[in-house]
Amino acid sequence: MCFFRKRRERKKVLAAEMAAKKEQEVQKAVVEEPKVKESQPEVVVETKVEIKPEVKDEPKVEKVQEKPLEGTEQKSQAKTPKIPKYHVSQNKDDDSENFKKWRVRKEGSTKTIKFFDTQKEAIVFAEQLAESAGSSVVIHKVDGSIRKQDYTKKE
Repeated sequence: MCFFRKRRERKKVLAAEMAAKKEQEVQKAVVEEPKVKESQPEVVVETKVEIKPEVKDEPKVEKVQEKPLEGTEQKSQAKTPKIPKYHVSQNKDDDSENFKKWRVRKEGSTKTIKFFDTQKEAIVFAEQLAESAGSSVVIHKVDGSIRKQDYTKKE
């Protein structure tokens, strides 16, 4: 007999044993079932409740104007979402088909936008994306350190 047939036979035997145990438990439960006491008639009590309409008194709310402390800026009103930068770096993943190719990514993302054979092509593409998004480009060296980063804000 091959391995799979033996395993199948063992499963059948175990299933039969489990079924027999369940049958015995069911039979014990039937035998041990307590007798049901005679039911007594139920007493029903009805009560009437009157619902009065509610009168709503609206409290008067005064608007309080908050004054900012002197010397602090009101950043909460003028919060602008942070625009992510575009990074140009080399792919270091050995298992990837794009190993040692240059890639363009958005800051904080693991997804690569596009791969390039040369760093120059990747930089041109990233600059176009950054210009259209009003962002900037960070260029990395082969070892991963930053080669050039544009610190000027684009408007």
